[in-house]
Amino acid sequence: MATSTAPATVATGRRKPVSQSLVLVGLIVVICVVTTIVNPRFARVTNIINIFQQISILGVVAAGVGMLLVTGNVDISVGSQMSFLGVLVAMIIQKMLGLPQGGVPASQAALGIPLAIAVTFVVGAVMGLINGIVVVKSRAASFIISLGFMSVYHGAALLLSGGASYMLYSNFEWLGRERFFDLLPVSILFFAAMMVLSWLVLKFTRYGRFLYAIGGNKKAAFVSGIRTDRTTIIAFVVVGLCNALAAIILISRVGSALATTGDAYALDSLAAVIVGGVALSGGKGGALNIFLGVLLVGLISNALVVMNVNPFIRDVVIGMITIIAVTIGSMDERK
Repeated sequence: MATSTAPATVATGRRKPVSQSLVLVGLIVVICVVTTIVNPRFARVTNIINIFQQISILGVVAAGVGMLLVTGNVDISVGSQMSFLGVLVAMIIQKMLGLPQGGVPASQAALGIPLAIAVTFVVGAVMGLINGIVVVKSRAASFIISLGFMSVYHGAALLLSGGASYMLYSNFEWLGRERFFDLLPVSILFFAAMMVLSWLVLKFTRYGRFLYAIGGNKKAAFVSGIRTDRTTIIAFVVVGLCNALAAIILISRVGSALATTGDAYALDSLAAVIVGGVALSGGKGGALNIFLGVLLVGLISNALVVMNVNPFIRDVVIGMITIIAVTIGSMDERK
């Protein structure tokens, strides 16, 4: 008598993993509730606006870093790029406007700020292009290549500035400090625009699908007809453009530029996108992950200040959260 050998369906009993975005939302809510209980000033509208203003520059940088990380590549030279670009934009404005004395022709002064912004974007794109070409052509790990470029751009910023500070004497504040209706900072609008743009790119464009394909399986993406090298280089150029925009906003806010002004944004931006859920190995993550990661980093910084906790603990907390996020992500990938 024949015995049926058809495989029986066996319930695995595994529960569907909880979305990292939901976990982040829950953590953000907990931080907000606890901080508000300790100090009710945290929940004031002015403080909420202040938080978003503080994270606006980080968000612009993280948008580029996050889209690049989707491909499985990383650029840790973004902080040094921002420092160099910040010195560049401040130097051009100072020279064109003849600061601090002034006395330059009106036509030259009128051209100063637009020229500085245009040159900064061009140089930022070139930086990204160089990084991308070297990574693609060398076939070396992007982390190591960008580590080398971090030193290169830091040295270039020192050479360009001569170790000095370039002051703008309140001549370029509207981008970093101006508020619409005396309430909403202009920088927040740039942050929101970058989040929306990254969401549209990753969700609805062919380029966005290419990024995920490269991060998921680069060889398979190449075989399927995707020009992986060109797409990767473009992703690095986008990072350079985001760094240029962030540097311009940063210098407008602080009113001066040093060779180290933007250095801290390298690790902060990478931590934000990793904590948000963008996988280091690529192929996973989106604009919502980037936004939540940036918001969490900003909330932690602000909460520590509002609760009168030693601000130096901030780096410890963010570092520990980053380690936990990477560990959990690696465990999920192995499963």
